[in-house]
Amino acid sequence: MKKKVLLYNFTPERVRGVRAALSPLDCGVVSVSQKDQLLSVGAVAGLAGYARTKSASGELFSEEMLVMYGFFGEGIDVVIHRLKTAGVGSVPLKAVVTETNAAWDGVTLYREIKAEHERMNGI
Repeated sequence: MKKKVLLYNFTPERVRGVRAALSPLDCGVVSVSQKDQLLSVGAVAGLAGYARTKSASGELFSEEMLVMYGFFGEGIDVVIHRLKTAGVGSVPLKAVVTETNAAWDGVTLYREIKAEHERMNGI
């Protein structure tokens, strides 16, 4: 499956910036609507076996979150570098789709990433 970058809560202007920055990487860029925060990350990424069924509950979030699918090792660094050098800037909440988190809805992934970010930065 094609590499993808999922963008949660990015403004249309920032989505355009990400698309421009990542266009040489031949990856899809998906702007995730707020209502789709309750879908599994796997479903949003278009992975086989993940139904587009919303979770029963969860408080939606408003912070930007970037989730990469199909990127590993240096590929992740390339994405981050391209965003910074193209003027998109830093996105503090980032993740890579894994076997475990593909089944989580976006809200659950956000909570996990947010807590990890706060622990790592002493917030």
